[in-house]
Amino acid sequence: MSKVDNLMVLWDQTRNGEQGSFALLHKALYPGLFRYAFTTIQDADLVDDLLQELFIKFWENRVRIGEITNVRAYFYRSTRCTLLDHIRKSQLKASKLEAMPFAEFEYSNEDAIISREQDVELKEVMMGAINNLPLKQREVIHMRFYQDLNYNQISEITGIKYQSVVNQVYRAVQILRETCLLSNIYAA
Repeated sequence: MSKVDNLMVLWDQTRNGEQGSFALLHKALYPGLFRYAFTTIQDADLVDDLLQELFIKFWENRVRIGEITNVRAYFYRSTRCTLLDHIRKSQLKASKLEAMPFAEFEYSNEDAIISREQDVELKEVMMGAINNLPLKQREVIHMRFYQDLNYNQISEITGIKYQSVVNQVYRAVQILRETCLLSNIYAA
């Protein structure tokens, strides 16, 4: 069976909800997509985040996406669109920042003290949120962000399937984002 046929089979199995097939598809396509994306955006962490979000969208929308005749091309085209969308959003943010008057960025000593206090509070909220995560999520978050291990390394160390590691990290980050959002809402 050719690589193209193998990717089609993996995608068809993924559409039927087989996580193992999706993990194999991720493993087969991710390195090439990463190299491709890195030529456009030379920030490995950002590229990793963008690709992980893209793969999550593929998983969540697998039924709606339907049959793909050229899986590799579809994933590369989707990556390209994701990169272009990110670049457009970044340029829009940069242009808005440039349009802001500098007077808004003048800080007094009081502002600096308040900012430091808010940073300490946010750090405390984050540490509390991390400690409240389920054990598996806490473990993979620690390995991913504090020990800087990639998903394959975490999978090998923990014995958890590759896709499960990706899912655990994603869910944990979502919980942490929500916790930070809620703490900002209650602080306001």
